[in-house]
Amino acid sequence: MTRTMPGLARWLGSPWAWLGLGLLVRLIHVVTLGNRYFFADTSEYEIAALRLLHSGSLEGNSVRAPAYPVLLAFSFWLGGEQNYFAARAIQLAISLVHMALGIRLATRIGGRAAGAVAAPLLALAPSFVFVAGLLYPTLLYSTLLLGVTWVAWELAERPRVRTGALLGALLAAGWLTDMVFIAPASAVLVWLVVAARRRLAALAPALAIAGLVAGVLAAPYLAQVNRVGKPRAFMSKAQAVLHFARTDTLISKGRWIRMPFGTPFTALPPREFVKREAAFMRAEPMQYAHDYLSEFLHFFQPIPDRITTKNRFNTRLILWVGGVWFSIVLTLSVLGFARGDATWRGRWLLATVVFATGAFYAFFFTQTRYRIPVEPQLLVLSALGVARLFPNLTQLLGDAAAPPERGPAG
Repeated sequence: MTRTMPGLARWLGSPWAWLGLGLLVRLIHVVTLGNRYFFADTSEYEIAALRLLHSGSLEGNSVRAPAYPVLLAFSFWLGGEQNYFAARAIQLAISLVHMALGIRLATRIGGRAAGAVAAPLLALAPSFVFVAGLLYPTLLYSTLLLGVTWVAWELAERPRVRTGALLGALLAAGWLTDMVFIAPASAVLVWLVVAARRRLAALAPALAIAGLVAGVLAAPYLAQVNRVGKPRAFMSKAQAVLHFARTDTLISKGRWIRMPFGTPFTALPPREFVKREAAFMRAEPMQYAHDYLSEFLHFFQPIPDRITTKNRFNTRLILWVGGVWFSIVLTLSVLGFARGDATWRGRWLLATVVFATGAFYAFFFTQTRYRIPVEPQLLVLSALGVARLFPNLTQLLGDAAAPPERGPAG
């Protein structure tokens, strides 16, 4: 082997090199966006952020969870109102944490070889370069979910009360970012109990602390909701999209359960929503199952569709590039799950997050951007698949990037 190859291997296997490159690519992307946003939902977060900035309250924001409006309000406080550069600068910092967590998770589950493969995947993934500049909670949500996944693995390996406290903080922050967080988080907690069933006595205090911390952090927001004095709708935005999918003359064509166009929409509290959907299931079980399975499969559709906004991010070329990229990731992640060089419980942890998210959204409506938050778990599974296909090369990269061993003290 030439002298050049070990040096190149050290660079290619270095997480720090890929973190730096990933941050540079994201910075270039953010600079090209200018001081504007490209998707309509951003305006809803901005309104909530300005309300918080001027009145100190989020009351009136019944649709959006509070965490991202708080982050946006903080960026406006730092850089001035409608200064989206400040918001994106904060998201660049979150991107760095996001990449580092993904690499760490891959290394913990699959070893240094998996970490060496995951680093470039996470650094250069088109979807995550894109969301670094997207003024949505997607990146924050994905980072918190990655944190929960990593902390769950650490708790299964070594239950600690302080790690449980971190889990509780992440669970509360994730739920306050997007209520959908409850689906993958619940699946991870079930995985944790099963994976650590032989250490339940040691795990119980950590889980108790996690519940306590999560409850304390979520309590102020729950108290504010209760002050409104009326039942809060369950995921009202998702309910509105589901209603649209069942009534719109074009979108509803693929569904078997439809309602007449113009049917009035009412967002329901959790109990009433479940009661209505259960009635649909009992009355038309085959039709309901068809719609659910169709939406679940659509969650994994490579080429994005169901897009109404037209801008630089959804041209035909960009959509096809994203579709080809996800097709490769999905294929490798299936290999990684089935034959990846890691324990079954590690592979199940990653797959559980993905399937729980898809299964939850399938009750409503699925789009590509709903899948992006769980793509890190798919990328880690893909890294396990690549490590299985090319064991010598990936092991070389992992070993070359390993910190040098210290010799005996003189």
